[in-house]
Amino acid sequence: MERQKKGSKSQEELFVGIDIHKRTWHVTGQTADVELFSRSIPGKWEVLKKLLNRYKEYKISVVYEAGYFGFWLYDRLVDCGIDCIVTPPSLVPQEYGNKVKTDRRDSRKLSFLLAKGMLKRVWVPNKEELYHRQVSRRRRQLITDRVRTQNRIKSELQFHGIDIGEPEGKWSRVYVENLHRIRFKNRWMQESFNRLLDLYDFLDKQVKEQTKLLKELSKTDLYQKRVEILQSVPGIGLIVAMEILLELQDVSRFRRAEQIAAYVGLTPSQYSSADKIRMGRITCIGKNSVRAALVEASWKLIKKDGVMQEKYERIKARAGGKRAIVAIARTLLLRTRRMLLDNTPYAVGVIS
Repeated sequence: MERQKKGSKSQEELFVGIDIHKRTWHVTGQTADVELFSRSIPGKWEVLKKLLNRYKEYKISVVYEAGYFGFWLYDRLVDCGIDCIVTPPSLVPQEYGNKVKTDRRDSRKLSFLLAKGMLKRVWVPNKEELYHRQVSRRRRQLITDRVRTQNRIKSELQFHGIDIGEPEGKWSRVYVENLHRIRFKNRWMQESFNRLLDLYDFLDKQVKEQTKLLKELSKTDLYQKRVEILQSVPGIGLIVAMEILLELQDVSRFRRAEQIAAYVGLTPSQYSSADKIRMGRITCIGKNSVRAALVEASWKLIKKDGVMQEKYERIKARAGGKRAIVAIARTLLLRTRRMLLDNTPYAVGVIS
């Protein structure tokens, strides 16, 4: 094979690191050996595109950190035929002892690490998956807002010494009606309290509407069969099944079981030095919502599956209840992956 000419621009790669902020982006571009530019530009796609168009003779690769800006920039770069990596900030190698942090340094570091092949990339969902995922995420946001409003109402009652009983779990219709019957002698206080109740009523309605939308999505061809498979697990209902599917999507992208466990954050941390190895708590890196849903489902599962309960009790005796239920959640995650890959339902009493 004929060797390519050294220094030929048509064969060179340009590695671009972007440190993104709301109004300005700092962009650094370098080849394998030489930095070609490092400058701050307005935070707009058109400006970045104009800059990159000056280097069309290069094969361009771009990296920016995952976070606030999502994946729209990734989509536009890929549409232009540019290779792009969205890297998790927590996994970007750090310089020990370096106390100086600037946008220029961050941008240069990203381009350098990209050139050396030292950056991890996050999985980027397609637009349909992204839009579907927002259905469950919006529901969680609305529930969080509703709980915050409930806490405000309870604090208001406590502050004024009003006791109408404490509901257990979800607020019932009767309890909400009793809240609306509360009357203050002062008009200003009454009007203010009414606004709080109106906010709760609004958020409660929004949660119900979003739940309805999630159930509607679960009946589409893309999810219906997989939802039925996951619902065969004792402890997993429709909401939890959709939570798992929308966050993980196609589990076949995880070649090994350990990869999906690490993605969800159910892998134990490890501290090793010489011949000493100590296993710590789970990393908690990744999908918090999926991890929480699996733990919640695991509490129900151990009550209905004797084998899983036996495993829980065995680990509990050695490491405590919290670690035991996390271990069950990890086992459940690995089994759901296998169920989805094999297109088979959950089997109660199977040793895993």
